[in-house]
Amino acid sequence: MSGIAPYTMALCRPATGSVFGADGMPLDGALDANIAIACEAIARAAGEHGARLVVFPQFAMTGYTPLGPEAWLGAAVTFPGPEMERLGEAARKAGVYAAVQIAEKHAAFPGRYFFSVAVLTPEGEIGLAYRKNYSLSLRTSPVDVYDRFVETFGHGAFLPVLDTPIGGLGVTIGAEPHWPEPIRAMALKGAEVILNPVAAMQGIDYLNRPGAELCRPVRAFENAVYFGMANIAQGELASAAWDYEGRPIGAAVSDEFHLSTIDIEGLRRARSQPAGNLLAGMLPQIEEDRSALTLWPSNAFGDAPPAGFAAMIAVETQVRERLQALGRDHAPAPEPTS
Repeated sequence: MSGIAPYTMALCRPATGSVFGADGMPLDGALDANIAIACEAIARAAGEHGARLVVFPQFAMTGYTPLGPEAWLGAAVTFPGPEMERLGEAARKAGVYAAVQIAEKHAAFPGRYFFSVAVLTPEGEIGLAYRKNYSLSLRTSPVDVYDRFVETFGHGAFLPVLDTPIGGLGVTIGAEPHWPEPIRAMALKGAEVILNPVAAMQGIDYLNRPGAELCRPVRAFENAVYFGMANIAQGELASAAWDYEGRPIGAAVSDEFHLSTIDIEGLRRARSQPAGNLLAGMLPQIEEDRSALTLWPSNAFGDAPPAGFAAMIAVETQVRERLQALGRDHAPAPEPTS
């Protein structure tokens, strides 16, 4: 066996525009124009830079609007659908895997939209579909509609991993790396490269917590995976990548492309060294069964999407108060009065 030769991952920041007009609603033809730009970027990533893996940022196809379902449903696509077919054809012509984040609608979830990533294959097909699970947002999270999601896609669709000739690929969107559990779960399912579309306009964390800058290299180190973060073109933060030991790798070669080398055989050799694979040293038998704790509930918004952020914060507050009642968390003391 010759193994997998090192290859180039291109984190792409295309100069796409917002599909939402001044009233917050989608503009005719704007999404098609952005998809055309992305298709051209896929061709250049492969043709000019020899990339085999291309990753686009969060909201690169649409831009962002703070409005709710009506606006997002107007900009949402289906998996599969004509928009994804165009992107898939670009991936096929270029012979690459391409990760594209976009709003997705599905007939099984009327009136709802997901923030999703499709990993398109060199055959032009959707090899993996991932829907964003974590962080407070008015989009539907799979756990909000847990039962229907499992009935529609199967439990494996919460954290899918795509086994490919260039290694195992997993996806995490936006701030999800702040939670270690999903990336660990994907690594245990065979992920070797984690793809992270983000839309960090000013800093990596909208709450400006300094520890957020450490999350991605730590996720790479603790799971012995490559990690590629593609940030939106309008964001001040550059795209970045880390190797399986948490070291930054690659460099920006233009405003549009950050290139890095992915050496899957090097990763596998490192994982094969004594103490080189932290996954092999895990001791789940000494941990308690977290499913017994009353954490974020399934089907919290099964009947209807949340009416606003207040509804989601109310669920978070209930979970925190239950943890406090169990003695697993503690409320702060009252602020001293002057």
